[in-house]
Amino acid sequence: MRTFEAVSAVGIPSCFTRSSAIADLGRQTFDVLVIGGGIGGACAAWDAALRGLRVGLVERADFASATSAHSLKVLHGGIRYLQHLDIARLQESCRERAAFLRIAPHLTRPIPVALPTYGFGLRGKLPLRVAFQLLNVLTAGRNKGIQNKAQHVPPPYIMSRSEFLKRFPAFEDSGLTGAGVFYDGQMLNPPRIVYSIVRSAQQCGAVIANYCSAERLLVKAGRIEGVVVRDTCTGESFDVRSRIVANLTGPFAPTLNHDQFGGERLDVPLSRDLALVLNRKLLPGMGLGIQTRYRDPDAWFSRGNRHLFMMPWRDRTLIGVNSRVYDGDPYQLQVTEAEIEAFIAEINEACPALRIERSDVAVVNAGLLPFGENAPGQKDLSFGKRSLLVDHAQRGGADGLITGMSVRWTMGRLLGEKVTDMAAKKLGTPGKACVTSHTAVYGGDVPDRALLLESIRKQAGVQVSETVIGQLADTFGSIAAQVLTLNSDGALSDEAALEAQVRFVARNEMVVTLADIVLRRLDLGTAGKLSDHVLADCARVAGEELNWDDVRRRAEIERVRAGYPFAAPATQEYRGAV
Repeated sequence: MRTFEAVSAVGIPSCFTRSSAIADLGRQTFDVLVIGGGIGGACAAWDAALRGLRVGLVERADFASATSAHSLKVLHGGIRYLQHLDIARLQESCRERAAFLRIAPHLTRPIPVALPTYGFGLRGKLPLRVAFQLLNVLTAGRNKGIQNKAQHVPPPYIMSRSEFLKRFPAFEDSGLTGAGVFYDGQMLNPPRIVYSIVRSAQQCGAVIANYCSAERLLVKAGRIEGVVVRDTCTGESFDVRSRIVANLTGPFAPTLNHDQFGGERLDVPLSRDLALVLNRKLLPGMGLGIQTRYRDPDAWFSRGNRHLFMMPWRDRTLIGVNSRVYDGDPYQLQVTEAEIEAFIAEINEACPALRIERSDVAVVNAGLLPFGENAPGQKDLSFGKRSLLVDHAQRGGADGLITGMSVRWTMGRLLGEKVTDMAAKKLGTPGKACVTSHTAVYGGDVPDRALLLESIRKQAGVQVSETVIGQLADTFGSIAAQVLTLNSDGALSDEAALEAQVRFVARNEMVVTLADIVLRRLDLGTAGKLSDHVLADCARVAGEELNWDDVRRRAEIERVRAGYPFAAPATQEYRGAV
């Protein structure tokens, strides 16, 4: 087995900057131009570049700054689809969960989730035991190709009542008989995963720029020739030439296609999914499903109503999701105080012992996803089943335009594969197979986490806490050693290690704003407000790297503060000096 030291000896490539990317976007002709830097767009760009295509990507804000950032942070393995008798989707989800556990081991984890059992009917142990046995058979290959055994998804099992109450004493109930425990995947920092895939695509030759908005298509004789792109930092526009344009902007795709590209109106219902970060640690390293008043209209067999899921995350608790049909402007997504209060009431109704209050909510995550067909005012909602993939030439539109929308985060890699398959076929170069399901992302070449931690510990020294050492490992993976070399003092402490992280991402990872650093490249501000001291230190270091004056630093700090508690997609483009 390789040691971590052998992996970490590989240096990072030269820096990829926005200015050089924008220059290259304006002078090259691409095979595929991807619009959208969320999980689907990042995976498509990476896949296409790995297959030898000339690839560009533009993102109107920062990478993974909208729906891809704001979720329950779960890699769904598809257990719910057993109730729908949708075996194909169950196995597809299981494969995609395994792919992310395999390619980004520093940023993902298997996590157990308990489903309480009651009595001897459908909510009892026996039906769940049967379902688990079926799940185990249908997902027998769930760990295929995952060499790191710490990333393996164990089989589900039944937990006794006494063991359940030992872990979850607040859930004492006279009818409780125990719980069934299954495993899913958890993302430590979804935007960091997306950026790692973006960087992987760059390393394969893709030309990528954030804060660049696609304005309109370039079309000649019914054939796509590229896109007019505007640098939202400077306001300047330029043409990007490409044989294929892939609109992978998630919930913004229908609006972009119709309003700005002049194409067909894609009828895709949207769901506003809401998850709350609570500043209370309620769970002992295990998630918990609690039933709500709402049922699943698509279920053929059901133990009862839908579940809310509570997940331990960064010494906090994530609870979600609350969904509703969203028919507004996707660029103007808002979450009202009334919606937050209603969700809190739903949680407390499902589990009164929690006594959640508004003051417990540290961060509000909201994003838009494709929904199922639901009548106006319908309470028991049908959720989206499959990702959307459209070749517009087959529907009377311009030849060379593809639109894709991932039905959920876990399906983003597969959407990227299917988009690349379609693009390669249209380009007449369909020979190469996709390898993104088993290729490590930037920082993901980590054969053993224990070796990684020991290597960082040795380099960092005794003054750096285990919390910070773990943070370095879980953010940077195999490039953590490169980060620590940027410490300016020589002697490392927690403060110096934080400075090194901020300096590294500001210097190397295409950040434009302070929010890019603390909310996306690093995991500093996604679980709650940063202290004034830490935020000021981050702004100081970023300012030194990005040449910010005092006015700009203060503006960046206020911009981050103004975002709490709503970690929802930004409604305004960024304007400022780069």
